[in-house]
Amino acid sequence: MIDLSLNEVETIAAKAARGAGFSWGLAEEIGRAARAMAMKNDAWGEALLALGRAANSFEAPSRERIAHWRLGEPDLATAVPLCPVRTAALLLDDGSQIDREPLRLANVGLPIWLDVMMQRSGNWVADVDDPFAARSDVTIRHAAHAERAPAARRAAVAPEILDALDALAARTYVPESERSRARGAGGGSVDDE
Repeated sequence: MIDLSLNEVETIAAKAARGAGFSWGLAEEIGRAARAMAMKNDAWGEALLALGRAANSFEAPSRERIAHWRLGEPDLATAVPLCPVRTAALLLDDGSQIDREPLRLANVGLPIWLDVMMQRSGNWVADVDDPFAARSDVTIRHAAHAERAPAARRAAVAPEILDALDALAARTYVPESERSRARGAGGGSVDDE
């Protein structure tokens, strides 16, 4: 196992999420959620790798689904899993979506991400039988004020998981050019020091 600081967890998670295709804003939210998972000693690395691999197979909440949520009507389940990250961001940005509680969402992909992101708000929780399931129905409700467990200060991850996350993060790097190779790391032909 490799021992990482919580800052390293957040940075690696944000880069891997961006490499998986999430916008920088959502990638930063994913980084903070991964940090929260690591603080609870949850399997953040495995959850992040699963999110990165499945990112393109999720659908964002449709206008039709959002309309049903606002009216307190049953959710419209689809064959494609609902993106947990985009759903959490939508619900947290526009709380009017969940004025009628509890809000039941059908077929949420990797519900651990929806759960952690909603819990980070301090106002909402996502109830799900198995948060680490590939997909599940989820109920969103107001959070009861509960005592927080002591937070970990370091996070462990298996080397093969870290290598896979680094490969996702590498998708965000700019390829080297002949000019950049000739100049070397961070400098031109003039050395100012």
